[in-house]
Amino acid sequence: MTAKRLITVFEHETLRADGERLTTTQLHALQSFHGAQGVPYYSLVHNGVKFNEHVGVLQVGTTTIEVLPKADKTLSETSWRAMLVGMLRAVGVFDVHTPGSSSLRLQSNSILDLYFELFLNELEYLARRGLVKKYRKEEGNQKALKGSIRFANHIRENLVHKERFYVRYTTYDVHHRLHQVLLKALRLISRLNSNPTLSSRIQTLTLWLPEMADFTVTEATFRALALDRKTEPYRKALEIARLLLLNFHPDIARGRNDVLALMFNMNTLWERFVYVS
Repeated sequence: MTAKRLITVFEHETLRADGERLTTTQLHALQSFHGAQGVPYYSLVHNGVKFNEHVGVLQVGTTTIEVLPKADKTLSETSWRAMLVGMLRAVGVFDVHTPGSSSLRLQSNSILDLYFELFLNELEYLARRGLVKKYRKEEGNQKALKGSIRFANHIRENLVHKERFYVRYTTYDVHHRLHQVLLKALRLISRLNSNPTLSSRIQTLTLWLPEMADFTVTEATFRALALDRKTEPYRKALEIARLLLLNFHPDIARGRNDVLALMFNMNTLWERFVYVS
């Protein structure tokens, strides 16, 4: 397992590629992620990046950059990290099925690890309830006649194999889109995680979920997910999966400096925190 480095900065701080905190390769990954259109979390400066009013976490390869709020210089990083987590919890970002801070067994040095554990907590909650089955349509060659024959396909595929039937039928099982999304998010966490405390739980949950083919996730994927009375308990896990999957930007060129951005506008976060408080 590759060791993960943690870099902690504060709002409006500049992080430069000095070879110690941030390497040139990691800076290039951040510059590539910024792109020509820019991102709202930071701006590019000479040999570095300057963060703005967004707080949260950026993971570049095996390096996690944690951006914390800071109103003065009297409190430590630990205090500001705890304050940020408290604000996120208050506004509902950490509103999960396992209540209270006692549910978070991990004494994490990174907000990213907190997200990972929250997702694992939700999957374990679903595991205790049991996987929900749904109806889905299947089509293909079968040795027994069931469902309806697709005559055009049957003639084309089975001109020689008279013992087969090309049919369309309905199956009731756990192989559906909800579990496919959760499995993809779990695989992403397995790819990014370097915390040994979480590794065994990730492996156990990977075995618990049914093996399914990978697929491309977009915003439309989550818009198409419809929850009913039986699948409503999946909502929190899907919300975290959405946050992770839609904010993950793989390094296509080298594959070593993937970027995951979980950032929040501090001004908006503060307004919501004051409102709910």
